[in-house]
Amino acid sequence: MTGWIIGAVLGGIAAGYLFIPQALAEHCGTLITVGLCLILFLVGVDMGRQGNVWRDIKAAGLKVLLIPVAVAVGTLAFAALGSLLLPLSAQETMAASAGFGWYSLAPMLLSSYSATLSAVAFLSNVMREVGSILLIPIVAKRLGFIECVALPGAAAMDTVLPVVVGSTHERITIYSFVSGVILSFAVPVLVPLIMNL
Repeated sequence: MTGWIIGAVLGGIAAGYLFIPQALAEHCGTLITVGLCLILFLVGVDMGRQGNVWRDIKAAGLKVLLIPVAVAVGTLAFAALGSLLLPLSAQETMAASAGFGWYSLAPMLLSSYSATLSAVAFLSNVMREVGSILLIPIVAKRLGFIECVALPGAAAMDTVLPVVVGSTHERITIYSFVSGVILSFAVPVLVPLIMNL
């Protein structure tokens, strides 16, 4: 799957550079949104056809909440450690990483504090999502399925969900979706909270 993902991105770059007209390129954002909704719809159809969605949620129980908590704690702890190597304070690195891969919201929340920190938040969260897409198939084979849910953070519920499902097992869909939803709700709370400490 990693090869297909890389090939698709490289093919898109080549198409955009060589022959996609500007008039069509202006609508790429809309096409991406429609495509993402279609993918998520098809993942939902697949979950519904299995007929065990609610059983899986019930079987997971409160344990399903441990994944986003572990992702949040691990992300913030390693961000604080990263500040030892970066020209940013622990508060700044933690605030930037508290976007949990939501690269459109975290920079906006930080723009009133610093344009530089906003740019760092954007780049680090984009890199988290892109890195997840590339690494999930490898992590699924070498480490385990639950670990795949942790990589994309908030994106585990939307853009990266099809990659998680395709690389793991349908049962992991519940963990991925719930983790992504909880982390997404945490972003607008944690980013300002960290900056105001």
